[in-house]
Amino acid sequence: MVKYIPKKKFLLLAGDIFLILFACSIAPAVRFGVFIFEPFDFWLEILVVLFINILCFYVADFYNAEQGFINIRFIFRYLITISMTFLITLLVFFLFPGLETSRGIFIIYFILIGTFIYLWRYLFEKIIKKFKPTKQKVFLIIGAGRAGNKIYDILKRDASVKVAGFVDNNHAKTHQHQSIRFSKNTEELEEIIKNEQVDHIVLAIRELKDTELIKKILACKLRGIKIYDVPTFYEEMLGKIEVEYLNDIWILNMPIHGIKKTVYNRKIKRLISVFFSICLLIISSPVSLLAIVAIKLDSKGPIFFKQKRVGLNGNAFELIKFRTMKVGTENDRRHAGKKDDPRITRVGRILRLARIDEIPQLWNVLKGEMSLIGPRALMREEVEEFEKKIPYFSVRHTIKPGVTGWAQINYPHGVTVEDALEKLKYDLFYIKNLSFFLDCYIILRTIRTVLFGRGAR
Repeated sequence: MVKYIPKKKFLLLAGDIFLILFACSIAPAVRFGVFIFEPFDFWLEILVVLFINILCFYVADFYNAEQGFINIRFIFRYLITISMTFLITLLVFFLFPGLETSRGIFIIYFILIGTFIYLWRYLFEKIIKKFKPTKQKVFLIIGAGRAGNKIYDILKRDASVKVAGFVDNNHAKTHQHQSIRFSKNTEELEEIIKNEQVDHIVLAIRELKDTELIKKILACKLRGIKIYDVPTFYEEMLGKIEVEYLNDIWILNMPIHGIKKTVYNRKIKRLISVFFSICLLIISSPVSLLAIVAIKLDSKGPIFFKQKRVGLNGNAFELIKFRTMKVGTENDRRHAGKKDDPRITRVGRILRLARIDEIPQLWNVLKGEMSLIGPRALMREEVEEFEKKIPYFSVRHTIKPGVTGWAQINYPHGVTVEDALEKLKYDLFYIKNLSFFLDCYIILRTIRTVLFGRGAR
C-alpha cells in the first residue's frame, strides 16, 4: 500500500510519529528537570496518545502536502485540531482509569507535540518543498486510439507529468491533440526516448504483434524505464482497474492478494473486523437508541430493514439496517440512488446522511456474513443483471462484502449498470491489492467521510 501513498505524505506522517514519540519520551524530563528514559513503562499511554493524534491529524487533512502550512488559515485550523485532540485524549484517559499519567506530564505532552508538529511543518514548507521539488515524470504513449487518448487526458491534468508524445504505426489513426508530438514510425522510438528523457511508457494497445517493437520495449524496461499496460496504468495512477481492458491471461498472471490464504486474510482481518465492530456497537449505542425511537415516532413499521443480499462465493445472507424507507416501497427501484427518493422517510434522510442506518450491519460482521471492509453487498437481482452485462463481475464475490470499502469511499452510491461498472473497477483494485495497510487507509478515509462528509457517499 505504501507505493500508493505520495512520498511527501509519507514523509510528513513518519516525521509526526517520530516527534510524538520523542515528545512523550522527554515530557517527564521537562516536568521534573531530570532526564529518566523509561518510555517502556508507559508504552500503552504513549501508543494511545500517538494513535489519537495521528487520527485527528489525518481527519483534519494535515497530510495534504500540497497545501500551505505557513498561513493564518492553517494556523487557526491547527490550533483547533490540537485543542480537540487534547480534549479527546483527556476523555479517553478519564474513561479508562488504567491509563495513568500525571496532569503535569499530560499537559506537557501536548505542549511539546503541538510545538514540534508545527515546527516540522514549517521546516517542511521552507526547506523540503522549496529545495526538493518533485521530479517531473516523462511519459510516452504507444498507441493513439481511444485508450491512448483517455490516458493522455488523465496525464495532462497532473502537473508533475510531461507527455513526450504518441507513437503509433497505424497511419489510419488520427489523434485529437495537435499540440503534442505524434510519430507514425516506431523506428523513432529510441530517438524520442533519448531526446525527451522518457522514464515511463504506456502500452495503450490491446495486443503487441510487432516483434521489433516488443524487442525495443523490452530493451527500455531493462534500462530502467517503467512500462505500463492499460490496466496497470489505471491501477497505479487512479486506484482502480479498467475492466474493459482485462483478459483472462492478465488475471492469470497478476497476483491477487485478496484470495490468498494468508494469515492476515484468514485470521487477522477477521479479528480486526470483530474488534472494531464490538467497539463501534458500544460507542454508537446512544445514537442507535435515539435512531430506534425516532424511527418508531416518524412512521409505522419495523425498526430494522432486512433484505437478502449476495455474499462470499455468491451465497445469500440477510443484511440488517435501520429502516429508512416507507413500508412497502423497498422494492420500487424507479427512484433508487436519487437524492430526492420519495420512498425515504424524514428520519431516514438524516440517518442516511450521517450513515447511522449502516450501524446494524455490524451484527452481520459479528455473525461472519460480512467483513468490516469489502465490496458492497448487492441484491440477487442486481448481481444477476450486472453479471450478464459486465465482464468479471463475479470476481467481487471472492471475498466477503463489507460495511465500508475502497469502492464505497471513492465512488457515490448508484444503481445503474454504469455505476456498477465503475464500482467494480475499485472493487477489483481492492481484491488485487488487499493488505493490512490498505485496510487501515480505508478505515481512516471512512472516518473522515462520516465526520466531515468528505468523499463518496
